[in-house]
Amino acid sequence: MTESRDSIAVELASPWRRIAACLINYAIYYFIIFMGLRIYNATFDFESEALGQNIVRPFELWFLSDYQSTEPVSSILGLLLVSEQTHDLSSIFLYIILPVAIFALLQTIQMSITGQSIGKRLMSIKVIGIYGQNPGFIGTVLLREICFQMISRIIVILLIIFVKPSKLVDGTLFNCPLLAIFCLIMLFLKNINYRTLQDYLAKTIVIKAEK
Repeated sequence: MTESRDSIAVELASPWRRIAACLINYAIYYFIIFMGLRIYNATFDFESEALGQNIVRPFELWFLSDYQSTEPVSSILGLLLVSEQTHDLSSIFLYIILPVAIFALLQTIQMSITGQSIGKRLMSIKVIGIYGQNPGFIGTVLLREICFQMISRIIVILLIIFVKPSKLVDGTLFNCPLLAIFCLIMLFLKNINYRTLQDYLAKTIVIKAEK
C-alpha cells in the first residue's frame, strides 16, 4: 500500500494476523478475570446461595463458573456497584478490578508509544497513521478503542429504543457488537486496504512491524 503526502510504502497486516492479535488480547483479559474470580471464590466459604463466583456475566465466563450469583453484572465496571451485603468489595477490587486496570494501563501505554498491544506485538503487526506517523494515545486508544466502543453502544441503545427488541427474543438479538460485524467484513476487503471502521475513525492502518 502507498499513501501520498511524503509517500510511504508499507506491507499491510493480513486479516488473520489482526484477528489473532485481537483474540490474544481478549484471551489475556478474560484469563485475568477468570483467575481473579477463582481467587475470590477460594478466599471465602460460600455456603449461602446469595453469594457466588459468577458475579461477572459475559457469556464467555458462564461455563467457567462454579456458582450463580443473585447480583450478576454485565461488565467489569458493574463490579463497582455490587452490594456490600452479598460481596466483599475490597476483595473484588484487589483480585479482579486492579489486575484488569493494570493490564488496561499497560496496553494503553504500549499502544500509545509503539502502536502495538500485547497481541499485536506477538503477531508482529502495528498501528500507524495513514501518512506513516505514530497516532499516539489519541489515535490508537481514544479514537480506535474508546470512541469506537461508545459509538457502538449508542447505536445498540438507539436500536433498543426504536426497534423495541423485547418482541424479538427478549432483546438478545441486539446484545452482539453490531459494528464489530461490519469491521470483520471490512477486514477482508483488500480494495480498502483491510481498514475497518476503527481505522477510518482514527485515520490509521495496520501494517506488518519490523522485527
